[in-house]
Amino acid sequence: MVSPPEGGDRDAVEVLGADRPLLGDRWRALPRRVRRTAAAATCAAVFAALLGYLAAHRPPPPLPHPAATTTVRITHVGLPVGLDQDFPVTLRAEAASRVTYWGMRDRYEGQFVFLSVVPVPGIELRPGRVHALHTRFIVFCHGRRPPRGTPLLYVLVRNARGQESTPVVPTGAQSDSLDRAVRKACAD
Repeated sequence: MVSPPEGGDRDAVEVLGADRPLLGDRWRALPRRVRRTAAAATCAAVFAALLGYLAAHRPPPPLPHPAATTTVRITHVGLPVGLDQDFPVTLRAEAASRVTYWGMRDRYEGQFVFLSVVPVPGIELRPGRVHALHTRFIVFCHGRRPPRGTPLLYVLVRNARGQESTPVVPTGAQSDSLDRAVRKACAD
């Protein structure tokens, strides 16, 4: 058996700071100006923390419609080579938010048929980047030409909100280039 060492009286418990005033007493002892400043700083800190929490946990804005964020325009219309009835057309696509390119279609059936060459459907159009879309138009000479100022074709784009088509409307000069290419392709 082990006995406690001599003089080691462990029954007496000493509480440090027992004679110090309580927190409430110390708060009331502060000058009024210091109390107001401390209360205002605490409220400002809580308010700032609440605003930070709300800003960090707010829901993201809804995705825009894919066609509303995508612009496509014609940059080059080539001419048919030899007796071919097809010619290249280059388009420039820009997107303000991420969308996926799903292909193209024209609304003038019996007029043009186009084949997408580059890129293949499924490529992502990223914001801030210009993407070149290359197509080949195969001309059916017996069909009517699309009226000026109307969409020549549509680029299909998709995001999480859905799939839509972005119209491609040629300018006056581009319509003239298209007319020249069609006349050359149909001059047999």
